[in-house]
Amino acid sequence: MFTQRHTAYKLTIKDIVSNPYVQREGEVDYVKVGDLQVARARILATIVNKMTFDNKSGFLVLDDGTETIRVRAWEDNFELIDNAVIGDLIEVIGRIRQYNDEVYMTPEIIKKATPDFFVLRKLELSKKKPVVKEKEEEKENENENPFGKDEMYELIKKLDKGTGAELKSIIEKSKLDKQECLKIIRELMGDGLVFEPKAEKFKVLD
Repeated sequence: MFTQRHTAYKLTIKDIVSNPYVQREGEVDYVKVGDLQVARARILATIVNKMTFDNKSGFLVLDDGTETIRVRAWEDNFELIDNAVIGDLIEVIGRIRQYNDEVYMTPEIIKKATPDFFVLRKLELSKKKPVVKEKEEEKENENENPFGKDEMYELIKKLDKGTGAELKSIIEKSKLDKQECLKIIRELMGDGLVFEPKAEKFKVLD
């Protein structure tokens, strides 16, 4: 079993920047959204501005129609924003931070989205259920295949020698066909637990 990570809740930017930011010494900070303690979020927004500095750091300004927020990156994750283009609609999964009274996000995953996806997300958020996944659906998927997301997460972590676990090795060790293997990996990526630094190479987010 992998170590439990903080849930990446689907929120609007307004949910993040207009609610109290709680700092706790020795523990993970969070934004209090209703009854939720949100340390990680999953937002869908348009890039309205971009600034980079010496190809080592920079930020994106995102707008989802409710508010704006900066997504800030440094050397360890700069590549996530380097190819971003103003006007793109993107989904960002990352941690919520605060500095000098500004609440911002540091990205773990950034991926392009479609207008249809944006409409779907608006419908989801209108129901006021900021959740990442449906527990019943996850349980159903696990029952379909004994090699589930927990096992895949640990396998990728084990096979990664620094540059990422190769898909070919993952298929071989998991004894799954390519389609089923990729299905589980994509679910982990959707949960913000795994990312793809290069084509057909995967790494876990520690």
